[in-house]
Amino acid sequence: MNEEVKAEVPEVEDVVEEVAVQEGGVEVGADVTAETVNITQGGAQNVTAEKIYVEQGGIARAEAKFIDVKDGGIALAMGENVTVTDGGVAAILADNVELNDGVAVFVAANQIGGENTTVIFDMRAAIVFGVVLGVVAGLLSKVFKGKK
Repeated sequence: MNEEVKAEVPEVEDVVEEVAVQEGGVEVGADVTAETVNITQGGAQNVTAEKIYVEQGGIARAEAKFIDVKDGGIALAMGENVTVTDGGVAAILADNVELNDGVAVFVAANQIGGENTTVIFDMRAAIVFGVVLGVVAGLLSKVFKGKK
């Protein structure tokens, strides 16, 4: 390879603007960072992007300005706008959340909308749950310390 050609080859980090993950996903433990990430029938562990689209796939941790999930799931979704259609998310931290025929366990958002949805804990319920869990754990620790 001559020196002129070597100088024109951009670094891999500069090229990654869009990543598409299909059927199977990326290597276990792999982190995906790109401008736009599309996952179709696949999965990834950690994804950081401007826009994330998931269709029939999953992500362990997603962080983006816009997250759109259809027939898929995310364990932790953090972003400005999160939309879930026919899917589920364990925890959502976002400004705006739209759930349509979806399920979310914990949701902390300024606005929550949608139809046919189930939210197990919203922000207030999550705080109450945490306080009650802390009190119970404190009482149990005192009970078991006294039995020594």
